[in-house]
Amino acid sequence: MPGPPHLVMLLRHGIAEDPSAARGDEARRLTAEGKCKTREVAAGMRALDLPVDAILSSPLVRARQTAEIVADVYGIDAAGVHQTEALAPGHDVDDVFAALRSHRSAGGIVLVGHEPDMGELVSMLLVGTPGLVGVRFKKAGLAGVTVGALPPRGAGILEFMMAPGQLRRIGRAAMREGAEQ
Repeated sequence: MPGPPHLVMLLRHGIAEDPSAARGDEARRLTAEGKCKTREVAAGMRALDLPVDAILSSPLVRARQTAEIVADVYGIDAAGVHQTEALAPGHDVDDVFAALRSHRSAGGIVLVGHEPDMGELVSMLLVGTPGLVGVRFKKAGLAGVTVGALPPRGAGILEFMMAPGQLRRIGRAAMREGAEQ
């Protein structure tokens, strides 16, 4: 008998520094604007009552920082953010599925990564083929796919695809409401 469904949320990292010769791609950090906007996105996620039981992140700095902001907004200890090479750019979807194995009890799990990998992963979760469903993520964009098992074994259901601007508006409204109380 299958267990309860899982909501897999895919979040692209926030706005990061431009590439430079002095700093490799792996070390690019979120900008001040990127941190602020990512915090608003996370506040929007929280206001929508999206469940976050586990956070997996690419090891690249900008993704880790994005994951840490989500954890902070949700009151999750930094130790609750799990880095995995599977979410680094260019890794195979099967690596991501293998990383999900140890989080089978999570009802809601956030995967923080990069484009085009996040779009390919959504396609894989929905139809079993990367790239078949064309999905593009803006920086700090979020999609949610319900799956019956972790790792996924069948087609998932797209629950939402939200632009970062939508989540930021919701997040700012929630933060204003919280400040007024």
